[in-house]
Formats: sequence, C-alpha cells, structure tokens
Amino acid sequence: MKIMEMAAALIGGIGLFILGMQMMTGALKELAGEFIKDWMKRISGGTGRAIFSGALITAIIQSSTAVTVLTIGFVSAGLLPFRQSIGVIMGANIGSTSTGWLVSFIGFKVDLLAWALPVIGLGVLAQTILPKNKAAYGEVFAGFGMLFLGIGVLQAGMADLQTAVSFEGLTNIFLLVTVGAVMTVIMQSSSVAVATTLTALFSGVIGFEQAAYLVIGQNIGTTFTAVLAAIGAGTAAKRAGLTHVLFNLGTAFLAVLLTPLLLWTTRGLSTAFFGTFDAAVGIAIFHTLFNVLGVLAFAAVLPWFVRLLEWLLPDKGDPLLHHLDASVAVIPEVALEAAHRTIQLILAKLFGLARNALAGGATSIEEIAHLHNAAMQVRTFLTQIETMSPDVFNRHVQILHALDHIDRLLQVLSEPAANVADRLHPGLAERWLPLMGKAEKLIFDDKAMPALAAELGDASAAMAKHRKVRRDEYFVRAAKSGDDLDLVLKKVDALLWYDGVLYHCWRAVARLGD
Repeated sequence: MKIMEMAAALIGGIGLFILGMQMMTGALKELAGEFIKDWMKRISGGTGRAIFSGALITAIIQSSTAVTVLTIGFVSAGLLPFRQSIGVIMGANIGSTSTGWLVSFIGFKVDLLAWALPVIGLGVLAQTILPKNKAAYGEVFAGFGMLFLGIGVLQAGMADLQTAVSFEGLTNIFLLVTVGAVMTVIMQSSSVAVATTLTALFSGVIGFEQAAYLVIGQNIGTTFTAVLAAIGAGTAAKRAGLTHVLFNLGTAFLAVLLTPLLLWTTRGLSTAFFGTFDAAVGIAIFHTLFNVLGVLAFAAVLPWFVRLLEWLLPDKGDPLLHHLDASVAVIPEVALEAAHRTIQLILAKLFGLARNALAGGATSIEEIAHLHNAAMQVRTFLTQIETMSPDVFNRHVQILHALDHIDRLLQVLSEPAANVADRLHPGLAERWLPLMGKAEKLIFDDKAMPALAAELGDASAAMAKHRKVRRDEYFVRAAKSGDDLDLVLKKVDALLWYDGVLYHCWRAVARLGD
C-alpha cells in the first residue's frame, strides 16, 4: 500500500507540475505575444543580441521548447533571418536554466503546500472576474501555484522513494544521460524534468553527480519537440529544428567531456556566493555553466555552422508559401504577419502580370492558377488562428478584404480583354505601365505602403472618371455614325478592364496597409 501511495504522489506531483507549466506558459505566451513579435523584429544587432533575446524570452514564458517552436515559426514567417534564429535557439538554452534557479531558490526554501493553494485560488478568482483580455493574468498565477503544489506533492513522494529504493549504484554516465533525455521526452518539458531531478536530489534519492548527468540528458531531450515541429514544415523550419538538435547534442558532448572541471567550478562558485555548498543551487549553476559553454563554442564557429545547415537543407518548395507554417499560428500576431508577407509576395506577382499585360505580353493562365491557389492557402492558414484580441481581429478582417480584392484582380487579369487592352487603348497602357512597375517594387516596403495606396487610389479615381466619359462617347458615336458596335463593345470592355485592375490593386494595397 505504501508503494501505491508513493507512486500516486510521484505521478500526481509530476502531473500537477506539468499542468502548472502548461497553464503558465500558455498564458504568458498570450500576454507577451505582441512583445515577443516586436522584440523578434528588432533582433538585428548580431548574434549577441539574438542570444540575449532567446534567453530573455525563455525566462519570461518558462519554456525553451516553446521558444524554439516559436522561433521556427518566426523564421518561416519571415520575421527572423535564419542566422539570427540560431542565436535565439542557443540563448533559449541559457534561458531554460531559469526554472532550475526558481525551483532551487524558492521551491525548497518555503512551505509550498501552505501558500500554493491560496495562490491557485486567487489565480482562478482573477481569471473568473477579470475581463476576457486580462484573464490570462489570473491563469499565470493559478499556473504558478499549481507548479509549486506539484513540487510539494513530488517532495512527499520522493521522501518515501528514498527509503524504498537506492540509486547509489547507478553511476553509468551514458545510462544517466539517456534516462535524462527520456524523462524530457515523456514529460514534454525539460523544465519539468529538471524540477523532478532537483526534487529527487533535495530529497536524497539521487546524488549530485547523478543529477548533473541527468540534467545533461534533459538538455538533449528538448530536441524531440523541435524535431516534431519541423516535420512537414518548410525548409526554414527544418533548418531551425536541425540547429536545435545539433546545438544541444554538441553542448551535451562538451558537458560530458568537461564534467569534472564543471563540477569543481560549480562547487567553488556555490561556496563563494552562498558560504556553503547547496546541491540544488549547484545543479542550477552547473546547468547554466554548460549551456553558456555550448553557446560560446558554437558562436565561435557560427559562419561555418550556418553554411553546414544550408548545405544539408537547401531551399525547396513554393517560394510564395514559405512564410506559412502551422507553428506560426500559436501567436496570432505572428500568424497575421506571415499572411501579410505572403500577400505581399502574391501582389508583387500580380503587379508583374498587370505590367506584362500593359506592355502587350500574353496572360499566363498557369500563373493565374498558381496565384489563386496561393491565395487559397493563405485563407486556409488563417483558419488555424484561434484566440484574437480586438486589434488582431480587426487586422484579420483587413487581410481577408485584401484577399478578396486579390481574387477579383485575378478574375480581371484572366479576362479576354487583358490580351487586347494595350492595343485598343495604347495611351492608357503607357500611362499606367510605370505605376505597375513602381508598385511591384514598393509593395514589400511597409512604410511606403500608405503612399503607394494613395497613388493607386488617385489612379483608380482618374481611370474611373476617364472610363465613364469615354464609355458614353463610344456609345453616342456608335448611335450617330454607325461605328462598328462589336469594336465599340471591345473598347468598353478594355476600359472596364483598366478600371478593374487599378481599383482592385488600390483596394488590396489599402486593406493590407491598414
């Protein structure tokens, strides 16, 4: 019966900790979504800034796996260059050590069960009474309390485990590292695995060196989720996933190779800062030391590492759709940014088609079909976005409007008039040809988009006025002088074609820039 109670406490404690981490991480991601997007956009100051960003964001949302998956999405969305993503992934490993520091400093220094329950209660109450857009704050508190309630229950189970089982004979380094990796894969969180290891160490179930090798293995285990996130994704996502795998394996190899030196340094630092050696804090120091060592080693060879990854995974797939990745939908703001950039690529192609038609070129039915499919893929991608703030919702609506105008523009460009408009109205073709070329270049410049939309709007208004006047003139002349009615109708269709092209170009750009 004692064994059953012990097993229940261990499983229940781990379960509560996982639940608390999931609640806290999910809420923090929701609250920090705009901050993370803006911060990622500003990572342009080199590898050092990218590493710092990865560490900071991981410490905020308490999940290196989540940051790695998000980084894969940011790279896919075009918000983060691949080279910078390597720094973020490396920094995430340093940031993941924050959980160990949190647990070792707080988790074993206070009566967890005494205050965890009130924190959970206050968190749930706040989640219930706060407005919908603020409810995540309550979820953070509830998750935080649940996390430490799990540690408290886990401690009780570990105390019984110490008397029931002895792990003194478990000294095989390879086996300990493997067990650590398997723990992370099963628990789907290195933070949970590290917290479990710290609890076992604090309770006397395992020794300090055993805990150190387990933590090294847990660093390797985090790569499992990154691999899953990269399966079926684009090249950028696969490169980021492979980066995570190679970096963690390389860091683990260095850590195992230098373990005696790292353990000696850990004991020295712990004694120097705290006056005595604290094993739990020591593991937090050790975890941080070997991750910093890995970052320094890989940063030194970063240019060669980048080239290796690009050689192993060359660019593939439809370049129009490489920003769209399912992992991006985790943060609605980033998902909409990915859709925005994909629409920019589609519009650039459409401006090119319009420019080609105005120059007398033939319309490519295959290219029209390709762009139509790309627009449909954007719509499908947008359906994966779930929770949205009012601002995100409004932007979502604007993007859907832009997609609607893209569909209508595709219909106009596929009309028979596209192949004769330049011959029937050569003056109009010459007038609007430079504008299409300008739009094709400026569509990727978000700052220039309002001015571009205004210029297209003026052009559309001028064309609508010209179409109205000339249409009336054509029909009056046909009625008076018996002009070829078939030719008149073709000229009117061509006028409507010009009008439709300029109008939908204007509205698509205006909606996208709102």
